[in-house]
Amino acid sequence: MTRVVGARVTLRAFREDEFDRVLQAAQAAPVGDGIHWGPRDPEPIRQKIEASGTWHEGWIEFAIEAEGRVVGEIQARSIRRAMPQGVFELGVEIYDQADRRRGLGAEAVKEITAYLFRDEAASRVQVSTDVENVGMRAVAERLGFTFEGVQRGFMPSSAGPRDYAMYGVTRADHEQQATRTG
Repeated sequence: MTRVVGARVTLRAFREDEFDRVLQAAQAAPVGDGIHWGPRDPEPIRQKIEASGTWHEGWIEFAIEAEGRVVGEIQARSIRRAMPQGVFELGVEIYDQADRRRGLGAEAVKEITAYLFRDEAASRVQVSTDVENVGMRAVAERLGFTFEGVQRGFMPSSAGPRDYAMYGVTRADHEQQATRTG
């Protein structure tokens, strides 16, 4: 079972007793918002919890724990035949508005990115987000991800397809940043 510990967040497997919290967060997210696209039904969420913390079918999912409680989730995906070997895509969600804008999601992205380069032989880590998600875009840029362009009409939503901004960081970028920040 993989566990990644940062200064304020721990990325770990979900526990069975967190099922209600995860289900509540999934069902509270607006339908068709183009941001939350994970499962909303109990059985897929139960399966997600059971598989968390280990690689399963090119995917690893973690609970983001801060202050002794789950505040969100983060995933890394590297699906064979969908992405080149060594390329990982991230997804992150902080459940409650009160926990956003506190740096918890940013630290989770920083820690999982370092883990992927250090332990999973990543050559590239990328993140995409709605072009209007100013907070996530700022996090990506602050963590050294380079804006690479807009994926037009990428994410389905109830209002029609949404444009997504793509950010990436290569192993060379990551190592250079680590050298600069000591």
